[in-house]
Amino acid sequence: MTRVNGLLSLLTAAILLASAIFVLTSPRVSAFDPGGPPVGGAAPSVPTGNWEMVNYGPTAGSFSPQTQITKDNVQYLETKWVFPYIALPALKLNPSGAPGSGASVLVVDGIAYVVMNDRRILAIDAATGKLVWNNTYGNTFDGDKVRADFPAVQRPNAHVHAMSYYRDKGWLISSSVGSCNLYAVDAKTGKTAWTIGTQQICGTNAELGDPINRVIGSTGNQGFISGQGTHPPAILGNILFFPVAGASGQGGRSSVTAFDMTDPANPRKLYRTWTQPPAQGDPDWAIKQCTEANGNGWYFEFPRFLEGINYPARDRTPAYLATKCTDVAADVVRNDGIDMVPGSPSFGKMHTATNHGSAVWGHYPVDPETGIVVLGWGDQGPYTNLTHRYGPGLHGSGFTAHDIRTGKLMWWFNAIPHDLWDYDCSWAGILGQVNGQKAYIKGCKNGMVYALDLLTGKPFWVFDAPSTFRGGNNIKTYYGVGANNRPTDPEACCRMTKADMGKPWMQYPSKDPIVISCYTHCLESEFAYDGKRIYVVTHNIMGRHRIGNVIPFGNNGGGSPPASQFPDQTFITNYNLNAVDVNTGRLVWTSQFNNVGFRGGVMATGGMAIIYSNDGNLKFFDADTGKVLHEKFFGIPVNVMPTIGADKNGKYKIFIHVGGGGGIVLGNNLQSQGALMAFGLPDVIPQAQVVTKEVIKEVPKEVIKEVIKEVVKEVVKEVPKEVIKEVPKEVIKEVTVETVSPISYAAIGIGVVLVVISGVLFSRKKKA
Repeated sequence: MTRVNGLLSLLTAAILLASAIFVLTSPRVSAFDPGGPPVGGAAPSVPTGNWEMVNYGPTAGSFSPQTQITKDNVQYLETKWVFPYIALPALKLNPSGAPGSGASVLVVDGIAYVVMNDRRILAIDAATGKLVWNNTYGNTFDGDKVRADFPAVQRPNAHVHAMSYYRDKGWLISSSVGSCNLYAVDAKTGKTAWTIGTQQICGTNAELGDPINRVIGSTGNQGFISGQGTHPPAILGNILFFPVAGASGQGGRSSVTAFDMTDPANPRKLYRTWTQPPAQGDPDWAIKQCTEANGNGWYFEFPRFLEGINYPARDRTPAYLATKCTDVAADVVRNDGIDMVPGSPSFGKMHTATNHGSAVWGHYPVDPETGIVVLGWGDQGPYTNLTHRYGPGLHGSGFTAHDIRTGKLMWWFNAIPHDLWDYDCSWAGILGQVNGQKAYIKGCKNGMVYALDLLTGKPFWVFDAPSTFRGGNNIKTYYGVGANNRPTDPEACCRMTKADMGKPWMQYPSKDPIVISCYTHCLESEFAYDGKRIYVVTHNIMGRHRIGNVIPFGNNGGGSPPASQFPDQTFITNYNLNAVDVNTGRLVWTSQFNNVGFRGGVMATGGMAIIYSNDGNLKFFDADTGKVLHEKFFGIPVNVMPTIGADKNGKYKIFIHVGGGGGIVLGNNLQSQGALMAFGLPDVIPQAQVVTKEVIKEVPKEVIKEVIKEVVKEVVKEVPKEVIKEVPKEVIKEVTVETVSPISYAAIGIGVVLVVISGVLFSRKKKA
C-alpha cells in the first residue's frame, strides 16, 4: 500500500513541476499594449530584446515587455561578466570630476553600448563582455578652439546624461558636446558617421554676439550658449529636432532647431524657433506666446493647488490643476523677463543673467502620428535672486510642445512661474495614455508629476507625493505654519499676480538664511511607465540656503550641507518610490527609505520596478505591492538607471554601472572609473524539491466499522502480514479506505503535495 502511495505522489509532483516549468519558460506576448501609439515604453519599432534609447524607445517609459527575468525568479540572478572601465590619460575633453559613465546602457541586437563621461563610445558583446569597438571622436573634440572661435559659446564639458540609437538610420548619438555640436556614430562599425558644427547649429558670431565685450548678436542673444550638452535629438523620418539652450543664469537665448538629414554630409537647416525673449526685451512676449499656441498655454499656481489637497496628507483630489493663459490679465505677465527696477543699467531690457530655459537633461519624446515633440526645459535663471527679473519666465522650468515638421509652438505649460528655487523640468518625459487619451507625463524638481493632454497641454491630473516636505524658515517647522499645516510663504509662491511675478527672492524682505527641504531637487530622476502605473522616486534633502547679490552673469544662490549637520534636526534625508495610477493620478503604494537620497532613474520590467539606490543596493520591487523582492549590495552609490536587454543567444541581462562618477553622484566622492556589470539567470534555475510522506490519522470508529464490512476481504489479500503486525488495527482500516476509493485518495494526495510544495517554495523564498 505504501508503494502505491509513493508512486502516485511522485506522479502528481512530476505533473505539477512540469506545469510550472512550462509557465516559466514558454514564450508569451507582451502584457502591455495600450492600443496604438503613443505607447509608453513599448514602442512597436523596438524589438523586445533591445533597449535602444535612454528611456527604452522613442516614446520613452523605461519599460521593457520582456518576460524572461521576472519577479518570480529575480532572486536567482547571478553575475555573468564584468567589463572594467580604464581611464585614458591623453584626452582633450577630460571628465569634470565625473569618471566612468553617467548614461544608461543601450542594448541593440546583442551589443551593449556605453558612452563614457570622457566621450568615448564603447561597443561590448552582451553575451561575453568582450570589447567590439571603441569610438574616440568625442575624446578629441577641441573645446578650447570652439571657445576661442565663438566667444558666446561656453567651453563644452564632459557631463554626459544619455545616448540613443536610431534604428532607421543605424546611428548612435550621445548627449551633445555643448549645445552647439552634434555627431553620430555608426553602430555597426564604430566609425563617426557625421558631424554638425557650431556655426550650423548656433549661428555666426554676428548672430551670437560677444557677451564678454557686451556685444548683442543680431538674433537678440546677449549671453552664453550652454556648454552643458543636452540630451540626444529627436528624429522622425529625415527630420532631426534639437534644442539649443542658454547657460543657466548666463543670459543666452534658448531656441529649438531642426535639420533635414536626407544627406547627412550636407544637413539642411529647416527652422529656428525662439523659446525666450530677445535681449532688447519684448514687453508682450508672454501675451504673444499665448496667442501663438492658440490659447493652449497653462500656468501652474502652486498656492491654488494646495487649497484642494488637504496638505500635508494630500488625501483629496485637487480641485485646481492649472490656469489657462487666456484667463490671466495681460498686465500680470507683460514685461516677462525684463528688468523693472528704475535706475538699473538694464532697466526696460532683459537682465544679462536672465535665461528662460537652460540645458534639456531629459528624453524629449515624439509622437509619430501627430509629429508632436515635447521638451522639458531647465531652470529660468538667475535663481535665487530675481530682483532684476520680472514675470513667469517663459519657457524655463516648464514644457513646450512643437510640431517637429515646422517648429510651431503647439502648447506650453509653465510648471513653476517665476522660479526662485532652480526647480527645472529637464528630466525625461513620457508619452502614454490616460483613460485612452494620448498624454505627456512629466516631473519637475519641485517633486510633482504632471499628466497633460498631448494635443492641448491641459492637465489630466497632478501628483504631489504625501512624503514630500515643504516650507519652513527653520527645521522644526518644515511642515509649515498657519492654517491647515500648509507650507510657509517662501514655498507658497507663486500665484499669477503682479506681486508674486515681481517677488525678488524666497524670504523677501529678509536676507537671513532659509532652511528648506525641497530646494533644487525633490524629484531628479527618470521614471517608468508600464501602461498601468507610473513609478517615480521623490526625495527630501533639507539644507540651509542664503541669498546672494545680483551679479552680471551667473546665479546668485548659495547653500550649505544637508540637515543632518544641524543641531536642531527633526528631519531626515529620505526617498520614496511611488506607484501612481496613470488614469487617476492617485497613489497606489509607496516604499520609503531613510538616511539616503536618490538620483538616477526607475526601470520597469517583469512585474518589477527596479532602482539603483544611493545606499549601494540594486533594489527589485513588486510592481503590484511595492514589496522589496530582492537586493544586490555593491557598497557604492551610482546614480544611473539600470537597463535590460538580450544577448545574441536570446538570454536577457540587467546592465548597470558599478563605481565611477555616474554624472553627478550624491554621496560618491570616489574617482574610480568603475565597471559595467551584467546579471542574468543561471542556465538551470533551481527547482523546488518535493518531499512526500504518508500522513496517518485516526478516523472515527463508526466509519471504521462501515468500511470493514465493505472491504475487509480485499485488504487481507493486498496488505502483507508483517504490516498487520506492526501497524495498529485502526491504521490498517484507514489505509484500506484509501485503497478502495482511488478518487478520494487522489484528491488527498494532490492536496498533500500542494501543501508540501508551497511550504518548500515559501521556505526557499524566505531564505533568498
